[in-house]
Amino acid sequence: MNRGEVPGYEFEVPRGLARGPRGFADRGTDSFDRPRPAPPHRGRPPVPPPPSPRPAGLPSRVLGVMRARNWVMSLALPIAAAVAVGIAVVVVTGGGGATGAAPSALAAGFPPARLAGADFTGAAPGSPVVLGAVAASGATDVVAGSAAGGPALWVSVDGGAVWARGAAAALAGAAETGTSQLTGVTHGAAGWLAVGGTVAAASAGGQNWTRETVAGAAGAVAAGAAAGSAGYVIVGHRQQDAVAWYAPGLTGWHPAAVALPGTGQSEINAVTATARGFAAAGAAGANPAAWVSSAGRSWRVSVLPMPGGATRAALTSVAASGADVVAVGSAVSAAGQRWPFAEISADAGATWTAAKLPVPVTGATTATVTALTAAGAGFTATGTYPAADGGTDVVVWTLPTTAISAGGSWTAATPKGTGLAGSGAQAITALTAEGAELTGVGFTTGASGASGAAQQPTLWQSPIRY
Repeated sequence: MNRGEVPGYEFEVPRGLARGPRGFADRGTDSFDRPRPAPPHRGRPPVPPPPSPRPAGLPSRVLGVMRARNWVMSLALPIAAAVAVGIAVVVVTGGGGATGAAPSALAAGFPPARLAGADFTGAAPGSPVVLGAVAASGATDVVAGSAAGGPALWVSVDGGAVWARGAAAALAGAAETGTSQLTGVTHGAAGWLAVGGTVAAASAGGQNWTRETVAGAAGAVAAGAAAGSAGYVIVGHRQQDAVAWYAPGLTGWHPAAVALPGTGQSEINAVTATARGFAAAGAAGANPAAWVSSAGRSWRVSVLPMPGGATRAALTSVAASGADVVAVGSAVSAAGQRWPFAEISADAGATWTAAKLPVPVTGATTATVTALTAAGAGFTATGTYPAADGGTDVVVWTLPTTAISAGGSWTAATPKGTGLAGSGAQAITALTAEGAELTGVGFTTGASGASGAAQQPTLWQSPIRY
């Protein structure tokens, strides 16, 4: 995330194109005025499979999407081999940045992403597109981000097969053009909420969006949103302090009482709904920090210990499954070395245990976590690590729920294929899960079919694997 104006929190997550300064305004009256990017479930009906080999373990709804994109034949033989001998080599375009041993059976089970420039279009052909957040409810997926520098939304009502630009003319005000990106999206009982920088927008079904007024938002930045049984919340920061708002639905927003750490700057970067209310993650001074709230009206803060060897750290994403909560972020040493870490809670954020995410490949000196979601019987995170050609490849970390009580043992996998590994830069910048399927969005600068070093959006749909 580009937080250039807050050096203590400058953890660079590959979100795509460079962005300018932003702020949050509720219909031209109040304004969020600092940049802050940030970061997601589905039960769609199965797609009847036509006669063809079925890779072991892939749900029918995933196979339907994969067949439409000619992925099944690329995966059938390698996954069958993985079942037989425990490892597989995936024969797909895109190659891999890491050389040496064949990928693990876990890595082989993740299909490639696909180029999605035709799905996530800008206001004009060729206008730059950045995908910052994704959420799902039933068969509907919503992606939030920016196009041509302004806020943009895209919706799919068939599980991610076909996408359309959300109607959001109210978001394209002159004050935001070229400065705003949506960085959070969530679905609740009243519908969809998207936030980021200058914008809070609401939609009943995801196709038509309206600007929402957020009381007391002058001078603040929205980073994320969540919906739970108590309603909706928005989190972010104002100057040097963490802030939040709550509402029973998509309207009627009120400032929340947010406990501050006492000294130093604080910010909330992400929020999720838990079995006991809400949990949020961010930073307090140089330390990672977490907040909890039963209904979004008042928040308690916990300043967490610094990860071993780090001089500063911040949490950038958080996800929950019942009372199990996971937050991930980046830690930095005095020498500038950067690595991903996790904080894990089995009691809805009351207490936390730190865990270092494993290095994706032998010899990798740094890695960055980019996205996180609760997925099936556990949690899945994505990140990037340096590739041999000087670009970045994608790493997938998995944590089954059964491992949380044992202290949180993560497994790293380095899948191959378009949008995941190959020449140039690859990243999955946002994740969600519904039913047995993961959906991620990101970008590539070197996938097969891209012209030169041009950056293209990518869409990743995969069975959940542990």
